[in-house]
Amino acid sequence: MAYGYAGNILRIDLTEESVSKTPTSEYARDFLGGRGINAKLMFEESKAGVSAFDPDNPVIIGAGPLVGTGIVGGVRHEITTRSPEQVPEGFGNVGSGGTFGPQMKYAGYDHMVIRGKASKPTYIYIENDDVFFKDASHLWGKGVFETNKLIREELGDPEVAILAIGQAGERLVRVATIEHEYRSGTALGAVWGAKNLKAVVVRGTKGLKVYDADKILELNKYILDRIKESLRERIEWSKKNGKPFMPYPKYCLGIDAIDEYMIMEKKAITGYFKGIEWPDIEKTRGVPFVMKRLVRQTGCCPLSCEGLMGVPGIGVAVMKCDPFWWPWQLYLTDMDKAFEATRLCSDYGIDNQDIVTPVSWLMQLYEDGIITTKDTDGVPMEWGSGEALIHVIHSVANRKGFGNALADGVLTLAKKLGPRAQELLVHRRGIVANSDEFRNQAGAALGTAVDPTCGRENWYTEEIWDTYLKETGQESEVEEAYAHARKTYGTEKAVIPWEYEKKAEGVIINEYDERIGDIFGRCCFVPAGTEAEARWSHEVGMPAKVVYPAELAIYKAVTGIDFNESQLTTFAEKTLTLEKAYNVREGFTREDEQISEYWFKNPIPDGPHKGKVIDKAKFEKMKDEYYTLRGWDTETGWPIRETYERLGLKDVADSLQKLGKLPKAKKQI
Repeated sequence: MAYGYAGNILRIDLTEESVSKTPTSEYARDFLGGRGINAKLMFEESKAGVSAFDPDNPVIIGAGPLVGTGIVGGVRHEITTRSPEQVPEGFGNVGSGGTFGPQMKYAGYDHMVIRGKASKPTYIYIENDDVFFKDASHLWGKGVFETNKLIREELGDPEVAILAIGQAGERLVRVATIEHEYRSGTALGAVWGAKNLKAVVVRGTKGLKVYDADKILELNKYILDRIKESLRERIEWSKKNGKPFMPYPKYCLGIDAIDEYMIMEKKAITGYFKGIEWPDIEKTRGVPFVMKRLVRQTGCCPLSCEGLMGVPGIGVAVMKCDPFWWPWQLYLTDMDKAFEATRLCSDYGIDNQDIVTPVSWLMQLYEDGIITTKDTDGVPMEWGSGEALIHVIHSVANRKGFGNALADGVLTLAKKLGPRAQELLVHRRGIVANSDEFRNQAGAALGTAVDPTCGRENWYTEEIWDTYLKETGQESEVEEAYAHARKTYGTEKAVIPWEYEKKAEGVIINEYDERIGDIFGRCCFVPAGTEAEARWSHEVGMPAKVVYPAELAIYKAVTGIDFNESQLTTFAEKTLTLEKAYNVREGFTREDEQISEYWFKNPIPDGPHKGKVIDKAKFEKMKDEYYTLRGWDTETGWPIRETYERLGLKDVADSLQKLGKLPKAKKQI
């Protein structure tokens, strides 16, 4: 097989307890790897109308060509299946760093396709060429932490890489996750529960061949130098501005810098109902908590972007997935309780944002008198109550009391609670909004609406937050951003968050950026080139820049293959179009690509952007512009045949045409 690739796709049938292999080369030329091949396999291996919990719904795990090759950040895997959380169900994908991707590659596999349903609780153990179907009855009902411990003890190998579900996934909780070390995300874990699949475990010792090992070492030195340089810059910023600096939790930014920026500019903070004018917000600062509770830095590369925390009486765990952003949503000032909730979600296997945002909603309903303690098992949903949060987590994961309805999706509970509760629920196709604020971010609103997966994926980073930059002595960044916008888009409005012009172009750039990292299998937050800091600089308001030339240099060092940027963006476009095609086949139209009506009707309550809402007419115009640029029909939101064929997806177009899912050709006037 070519350099950088393991060479095989492993196909596993849980029903028959059988395995087979096919060569990766059948897909690599046209879809490159990682998320690209996953998207193609998902479209091919699934049937129209098959539900997320049907045995015929495949689960695809893929690792791109950079994974396991020694390049810094080449540690990611992608999991693709039908999302049980979306309403209606649609294309689901989640990526994660860690050891699973490299171990899978070392065992000889670039991708796995898992289908069927085991007759009893099962975990799959893969050791190079051997695949074992192991009885998991003794693990069923246990949390992720104990499951991992018991599997490693049973196999006598502390180094195996494990993907596992907790009790939430077993009980088909629709916000359940597939957990791996210190990262989860999009809720796909219930699909494994429906298959009686507790875990997938892999140990590989074969290694991989790379084209130019010396060049990889050279590139790694450059990347590490850039990380050090970025750390020095942040430390200098900290000294200049009198702010504490710690290289945690994300992207080597000081936590207080993130806090300050979010408070000053970006978010409405405490849910979507309150605002930022709250004196106790200082108690949610991350730095004091980290200084008190940090055990050590950890992560899957030298960036060490995660922090292992320990709280007496609760335990040790990673405070993951934007941990210091969501306490604001609840007025929660007890950060130890926030840690307890995060740790509990990790053990049960639940995405914490899928719990926190509904709790924020419940607290508003309680304050407004729409619900009482009778609706929540006797527990008052009071603002700032850590006990209420913990109660909801237990109730959902165990399907107890009112949590049983919430476990079937927040829309299920909203319908049960009545029209006013439904009106106040902020969601997109049944997926609750995370801590982002759309009413002052038109690009983020558009990117979220048109995203074919979980609806939280498009980080619209072509934006400048000038108040923050000016007040922190970074005025030069404002002019740089405006100059960049004028040169790239023809107008400064492209980088002003609440303007609508040229946002479609920026969304497309971000869609490519996300998918290129996922196709390669390399973390996008690890520097790759001279503009690499922009990968995470959007968190402090700097304009993002795509750094494909560095990624192409890395790809050549690993594989020996030359690409240009145009070819690379074509792979990204092809991947997105396949994800879109899956949803088209399942009946999605333009009307499904929306954000919550809440964003159009309820102005930001206070702060520097008080009164802002998304203008619906301008929002729909942005969608028209986006569809036109993509080569999609503006009426249906579906890609046209010419677009499929331009991308080498004629077979996809043919299959959709048979189902009547191609737009009708427009008459020429």
